[in-house]
Amino acid sequence: MTSGNQIRIDGGGDLTRLPWLGTYRLSTLECRLLADGLRHFQVFTDGQFPEDVARQSLLAKITADKLMAQAAPGLGRLIERARQDLIDCIYITNLPTERSVAALLSLTLSSSIGRVFNYGSQNSGRLVMEVTSDRSETEEQCAEFDWQTEGVWIPRERRAEWICLLGVENTPGSYTAYAPIGPMEPVLSARVKAWLYSPSACFRSPRFAVSSASIWSTPRAILSRSPLGHTEIVWPGDAIRAARSDDVTYNDAVTELSAEINRQHVRVSIEAGSFLAFNNFRGLHRQALASEGYRLFYKTYARQSLRSLQETGESGPIFSATEVHASPQDVVDFVRPQRDASGHMRLHRA
Repeated sequence: MTSGNQIRIDGGGDLTRLPWLGTYRLSTLECRLLADGLRHFQVFTDGQFPEDVARQSLLAKITADKLMAQAAPGLGRLIERARQDLIDCIYITNLPTERSVAALLSLTLSSSIGRVFNYGSQNSGRLVMEVTSDRSETEEQCAEFDWQTEGVWIPRERRAEWICLLGVENTPGSYTAYAPIGPMEPVLSARVKAWLYSPSACFRSPRFAVSSASIWSTPRAILSRSPLGHTEIVWPGDAIRAARSDDVTYNDAVTELSAEINRQHVRVSIEAGSFLAFNNFRGLHRQALASEGYRLFYKTYARQSLRSLQETGESGPIFSATEVHASPQDVVDFVRPQRDASGHMRLHRA
C-alpha cells in the first residue's frame, strides 16, 4: 500500500480521481454548533445517552432531522448524495470529540444515512457498538482485519447496507481501508469477470451458525448486479474456496481481483472527531493497526429500508439473528467440502 492511497481532506491529495468518495471537513463554527446541538437534544434524556434502543433511535432521528441542516448544511448535502446512491463512501473530519455526546453523534450521523439497526447477536444487541482492537488479540480475532464484506451469509435484503464508524481513540499509523468494486469491475479480464459473476465459489460457514469449520456453502457468485444496476460484491475474508476441485480459473480470479483491490483502495485514519461510512454492498473494507496500536470506535449498521427485517415479525431496531437468517431467498445451504483446507484463500495484504 502506497502513501498515495492515504486520503487527506485538508488540502492534500487529489480526490477528483475518486468520484465514488465524498469528503467534508467541518469548520470550527460548524463543529461548535453541532456540539451545542447534541448537548441540547440530549437534555431531553436527562443529559445522558438513553439505555433503551428504541429511545436511542428516536432521539437520533429527531436530532438528525432538526440539527444537521442548521449546524452543517454542507455536510447534509454530502449525506444526501450517499442516500441517493451517488457515492459509495463518505469521510468526515473535525467533528466534536466530547465523549459525553459521542454515542449520540454516531447514531445521528448514521440515522442521516439510513435506518439504523443491529442484530441481536452483535455486542449484546446494542444499537451503537463499541469496537476495540489492539495487537494482543488472537489470530482468530485478527482474521477480522482481512478484506471482507460483512454478513455474506445473510440475505441481501436483511444485510447491513451501510457501515458507519466514528473514531474515539486511534493510534497514529492505524487506518481503515475501503475498496469500491465499481471501478474495478470494468478493468477485470473477461475470463475472470465471467467467473466472478457465476456460482463458482464456496464460503465457509460463520462460526456462530455451525460448530464445524469444515462446513461450506453451496456455490455462489462473488459479483452481482443490484436492482438499480450497481455492481455488488460478497467476500468473506479468507473463508472462501473454489466450488470445484478442478477449477483452473480460481487462482487467476483471486490474484487479479486482489491486485485491483490493492491498486484502487483508499485508507483513512478514524481518529477522534472523524467519521467514515461506506456501502457494504458495493465494496470491501479492512482494518490495519500500527505496531503497539490501540483503537476504539463506535460502529453502526444502516439500511435505506428495514421492511424485510420487520417481516420477521420484529419491529426493530434490534433483530434476532435466527430470524434474520430464516429467509427462503438467498439462504446459504451448507455442505461438506470436496477438498481439504489447503484450498483456503487469503487476499494479499497491501
